[in-house]
Amino acid sequence: MPVLDKIRPPFRLLCLLLCFVITLTSHVYAREKNNINIAVVLSKDTPPYHAFSEKLQKTLTATQIQKVKFHTIDSDINDSISTLYVSGNTPDFIVAAGAHASTKILTSDNSIPTIFSLIPSSYYKNRIQNSAYCKRGKYCSAVYLDQPVERQFSIIKKGLPDAKHLGIILGPSSKNIKNEILRASKKYGINVILESAKTDENLIVLVDHLARSSDALLAIPDHDVYNRKTAKGILLNSYKNHIPFVAYSHSFVRAGALFSIYSTPEQIGEQTGKMLVGMLTHSKNTLPEPEFPDAYKVEINPAVLRSLRSRIHFNDSILDKQ
Repeated sequence: MPVLDKIRPPFRLLCLLLCFVITLTSHVYAREKNNINIAVVLSKDTPPYHAFSEKLQKTLTATQIQKVKFHTIDSDINDSISTLYVSGNTPDFIVAAGAHASTKILTSDNSIPTIFSLIPSSYYKNRIQNSAYCKRGKYCSAVYLDQPVERQFSIIKKGLPDAKHLGIILGPSSKNIKNEILRASKKYGINVILESAKTDENLIVLVDHLARSSDALLAIPDHDVYNRKTAKGILLNSYKNHIPFVAYSHSFVRAGALFSIYSTPEQIGEQTGKMLVGMLTHSKNTLPEPEFPDAYKVEINPAVLRSLRSRIHFNDSILDKQ
């Protein structure tokens, strides 16, 4: 006798309905798993971060490798990721953009391949690559926000050909790149004058000392050295001493740096997308090594250049489109 015939009529319809729901749910789940789920975790709900996310998504969708489903998160990060698990959209990859998002991801318990983006190389090396999070899954990589040291020296050598002595302040986070700076100094024939800054030290005193013996100052990303409290005073001091200040962001140029060498959120977003494309194309089990930006731009402050024209030789060919 068929199984359903043994079931009393009042319950037969209920059993059929349950079977239908289970079958439908399994088909929906299978369809969802055909997606590649990527959680894009943003540190802030601001235009630069959304520009990064949009370029990342466009880079991936343009390849049409697989069906990719994006889940953008810009608040309640850990709770939002937990919700993805519950809804059956477990991320196959996580992209953490910025320091705040990166810090939140490091406190989670998952072991999902993660690309940390829009962060300085020093932040990744000091706080992320040897973290319990990365050691647990061994699936961590990065697209750095800052420029490689050699690129910065190359541009300074070309843009300020008369600069023979370059002043640099290194802080707690950036002190590890001292050897890279010394190698670039030797390669490009630029003497470097290094000052080490401690947390909460009076940086104006260091800038004054460097200004007396340097032809230009180069800012290296380090939150203990350059932040909202210190940047204005450092820029004013370099301007007062008629010393070109070379920085690493658009905001620094607007505030008074002679020029900055930096990569835009869109450029970083595209490169991060390409890293993911490589993973999906070659079905690799590990992420590639962290990367410095491939694309970048050099932006100048015209007003500062006019004020320094009589004191420096500036080669504007460095402003050619990169």
